[in-house]
Amino acid sequence: MKYFIVEGVIKNPSAMNESILEEHMEYTQKVMNQGLILMSTLKADMSGGLFIMKSESLEMVEKYLAAEPFKVAGIQEYRVIEFASPHYFNQSSMEWFNC
Repeated sequence: MKYFIVEGVIKNPSAMNESILEEHMEYTQKVMNQGLILMSTLKADMSGGLFIMKSESLEMVEKYLAAEPFKVAGIQEYRVIEFASPHYFNQSSMEWFNC
């Protein structure tokens, strides 16, 4: 398994609407339910989002992002960074993020 940090950068906020937002949330939730996204969040300045994802390959991540509703609608572009298998963990990640 490979691991990725994905940064979304909003390019066309005027194209955002409630319908696209719902599609985006449903699309993301399906992959979260499969256990492939660890966490997802908005950037503090609301200029896009960040998530941590695992996948068999970069190509699979790119395929997922190519069909992502924000990408399809021209709202958001993505930058993908692959990282090595983690070797240090904070066992209380939910507490760390005050969830």
